[in-house]
Amino acid sequence: MVLATDGSDNAVRAADHALYLADAFDANLHVVSAAGVPEGTLARLADSVRASTAVEAEEAVGAVTRKALVTGTPTTTAVIDGPPARVVVEAGRDADLLVVGRHGHTGVGRFLVGSVTERVLDDPPTATLVVPAEADTEPAYETIALLADDSPAGRTAATTAITIARATGAKLDPLAVVDNRFSDAPGLRRALEGEARGLIKEIAVEAARGVVESTGTVRTGVPAAELLDYIDEVGADLVVVGSDASRSLDRHVATSVARRVVRRASVPVLVVSKPTGAR
Repeated sequence: MVLATDGSDNAVRAADHALYLADAFDANLHVVSAAGVPEGTLARLADSVRASTAVEAEEAVGAVTRKALVTGTPTTTAVIDGPPARVVVEAGRDADLLVVGRHGHTGVGRFLVGSVTERVLDDPPTATLVVPAEADTEPAYETIALLADDSPAGRTAATTAITIARATGAKLDPLAVVDNRFSDAPGLRRALEGEARGLIKEIAVEAARGVVESTGTVRTGVPAAELLDYIDEVGADLVVVGSDASRSLDRHVATSVARRVVRRASVPVLVVSKPTGAR
């Protein structure tokens, strides 16, 4: 498990959730922070900026290490010189989970976690948990919302959500949305609603095998908007969504479903990519 941090308040919140999940899965946590010179920095200032960001990065990973000592989480750290998006993506490639804060607004010259999160989500190196500033400081996942979707990423997201629910003792609440922008014909809409109900049942069966309680519902509307409403209705502590979560949309539009939820949700959002080799 990898946590990317810049020491901002939002990154500290991300650390709380990374430590919570590391404890739930008895996992090691690798903490990384990027140090280097931001694009556009004047050449004459490069050395001083690099030194400053290196110090701040060391302080950021050190703060997480101190938290980990309290929780007893095995932790390693690394401060890496390079563009933050590249540093974060490379660090996450061999991880089962990458954890980042949604925003990291700090002083001039700092590499902001939030500024690279969108770039990381362009092509997530692994399952990526994006934690907003509003997230609980003492996480305890009791309800997990899932955007149910019959795509490779959607199937992987469902399995991942069930795995987390089993580890944390949470209930799973999947939501399948028939996109009304692409299903105007009554016959097509009925067919898609039938498929969606079938998918909810399949997820419930898979969840039951893992001794996880799963209910669910089917709605018609715009997927991101419906999911955001659903999060509030069920009181979700975590949301899981596939990175191309919509059968009816092309990849770029579908990825925007995950992006919109990440930007607006007040709880952590786990963005899951399709498995390697899936089409």
